[in-house]
Amino acid sequence: MFTEIIMVMLFICSQALQQNKEPTYLIRPFTRITIQNNNEYLLGVHCKSKDDIGFRSLKKGEKYSYKFHINFPNSTLFFCRFSRGLINKGVFDLYVVDRDYNRCTKCLWKAEKDGLYGNGEFPKLALVFFKWIK
Repeated sequence: MFTEIIMVMLFICSQALQQNKEPTYLIRPFTRITIQNNNEYLLGVHCKSKDDIGFRSLKKGEKYSYKFHINFPNSTLFFCRFSRGLINKGVFDLYVVDRDYNRCTKCLWKAEKDGLYGNGEFPKLALVFFKWIK
């Protein structure tokens, strides 16, 4: 009897998951971070979260993107260290759930002469600015 109940419950759950093809209550939508270098120099970008995403050198106009799901405890944090050769430009939080969850799912960060500008899809909440250290 117990086995039959479990089998019926598994069948019902599998049918519910197939209706939507992607169970949004189990998997949150992707969030994408894009960094664009608008400077004349090579910009070093080293990003981390729980995992090390890696180092990239961006030429002028070049973009670097990565995507992720927000975790269930809502503690997702992505931060990047920026450099120009051996000069440290700063370490900045590019995604913090409390600040960015309602601000963007496609978060664009533009590296300009004076700092880093963060834009999102929602204009009133979009702009975040970090000034370069050097």
